[in-house]
Formats: sequence, C-alpha cells, structure tokens
Amino acid sequence: MSWQWWLLVVALLLAVFVAIYLSSTAGRLDRLHHRVDVSRANLVAELRRRRDLTDHVAAIGVVDPASALLLADAVGSVAAAEPSGDSVGLYLAESDLSAVLAAVFSDPLEVDEIIAAPGGEAVERLADACRRVQIGRRFYNDAVNGTRAVRQGIVVRTFHLQGTAPMPETVEMIDTPPAGFAGR
Repeated sequence: MSWQWWLLVVALLLAVFVAIYLSSTAGRLDRLHHRVDVSRANLVAELRRRRDLTDHVAAIGVVDPASALLLADAVGSVAAAEPSGDSVGLYLAESDLSAVLAAVFSDPLEVDEIIAAPGGEAVERLADACRRVQIGRRFYNDAVNGTRAVRQGIVVRTFHLQGTAPMPETVEMIDTPPAGFAGR
C-alpha cells in the first residue's frame, strides 16, 4: 500500500473516533440533563410534602395558636407563589417557610413534648420532610453543577452538543431543618 492509502485509513479512523467521542459526549450530556429533570421533580415533590405537612401541623392544633398562624401564613405565601411561575419568588417563599419552621420548632424539648402529645406524629413526619428537602436540594444542585461543567467544555460549545436545552440553574434557598428537629 502506498502512503496515500495509509493516510486515508488514518483519516477514516480519526473521523470514526471523533464521531464516537462526540456521540458519547452528547449522550452523557443528555443523561445529565435527565438527571437534572428527575432531581428537580424530586425536589418539587419534597417541597410540596413539607408544605402540606406544615399546613397539617398548623391545622390540627399540636402547636400554640400563634405558631399555627405563623405556619399557616408561611404556607399561604408558598402556595401563592407557586402558580406564578416565578422560581425566585417561590424559593424566597420556601426560605421564609424554613425560617418560620426554625422559629417555631427551635427548642428540642418542646418538640419532644409536641411529638409525645396526640397528633405529634405529624410533627415527626414534618421533621423528616425538612431533612428530605435539604437532601433533595443538594442532589439537584449537584446535578446542575455536573451538567454545567460538561456544558462549559470547549467540545460541547464548539459542536453545540447541548442542543436547545436551557442552561440549568441551581436552587438557592434556606433549607436548614429547625434545631428542634436535630436527631430525628
């Protein structure tokens, strides 16, 4: 074989390698976007669960009336922000709900008394929901950061492997469970 044939074989092998690399990178990016979508759906579900349990705790009378009013007002703010489609407003309302929960359930001894009382299992489920929100936000932000890192690569940008998918954004909100829920 002459050197032209060898050059042609090398060029074809290089083209196949580049095509396989681009295809695998696009597939990886697609999986990362899917991971963002799934983790976002999980976060939204956990936020709704926390909101619903907070509303339930406020309604069943296991906390004092002033605390119940604060909780119900914070839940109302979240419910009002949800249909607007404004994610910043929603996460601000969720942060406010976290702050109200932290104020109402700040004392572990009071939380123990509330849980021991009839209907207290709702507060225990609320404590679990608060932890799940924190974990859900971490998973979502990790998925977003991983996706953003791949999308910022020169190969992805050069060959437009991201397609028309919007750049995912992290969720910044206060999600720390109340001090009274520690150890639950």
